[in-house]
Amino acid sequence: MLIIFLANHSVNKYFERVQNIFRKNKTSPMTQLFYLVVINIINLFYNLGLFILEVALLSHKIWWWKMRGLLFLSYFSDGPYSIVRKEGKRAPVLPQNLTYGETPCLTIRKILQELELKPSDHFVDLGCGRGLTVFFVNQYFHIPTTGIDIIPTFIRRAKVLTKNLGLTQVSFIKENLSWLTLEQIGKGTIFYLTGTAFEEELLAKIASRLELLPIGIKLITLSETLPSTQFQVIKIKPFYFSWGKVDVYFHEKIG
Repeated sequence: MLIIFLANHSVNKYFERVQNIFRKNKTSPMTQLFYLVVINIINLFYNLGLFILEVALLSHKIWWWKMRGLLFLSYFSDGPYSIVRKEGKRAPVLPQNLTYGETPCLTIRKILQELELKPSDHFVDLGCGRGLTVFFVNQYFHIPTTGIDIIPTFIRRAKVLTKNLGLTQVSFIKENLSWLTLEQIGKGTIFYLTGTAFEEELLAKIASRLELLPIGIKLITLSETLPSTQFQVIKIKPFYFSWGKVDVYFHEKIG
């Protein structure tokens, strides 16, 4: 835990420093490059600390080894970042909407423990990437899960992994989040949207899609609230992510 605390403190500190430096017109490119390199190094150790903690707490579970092992093998030759760079060029969205980042397993566990999950709940990850969160939530909380993403390779490989893991309550859908239909998301009761880097226009379109859902469903967003009067924030709490400490917003649909 010490390495995570120290790394997170340093990451947030240097992020603020870099933002101040970039605002100054007289800052040299070499100075900017130096701070970016420092942030990447600190973030590397921070993520290592998060993974070590995950291993310590979850490695006694056989399903965790299978899930992590198959994901590692599936993306050994080409990682998710390179896939986004290649296939994102053909996606009908702006590049900033494809910024890749995964939620640590222990973080999503703590986030969902804030809610009173029931066996009838259905978790939907909007922008699921390679599906780590979708697989983990299904295996750890024993509820149905769905992952939705616009990158074809993520969905194709996730479906293969679902079959190889023998999971019957996990599904994946290739779709643009701004084009979601009620048929695709209607079974969901808990939605997770890590749209930290999304443009306002895309968030507004996603909000209009989620407004089709019935009253009472829960929505979790990072860094900011959903731009919709039909969703009320019921709780705000900070959690650790691979890029630092972030405020998480818990919503409930009221209209």
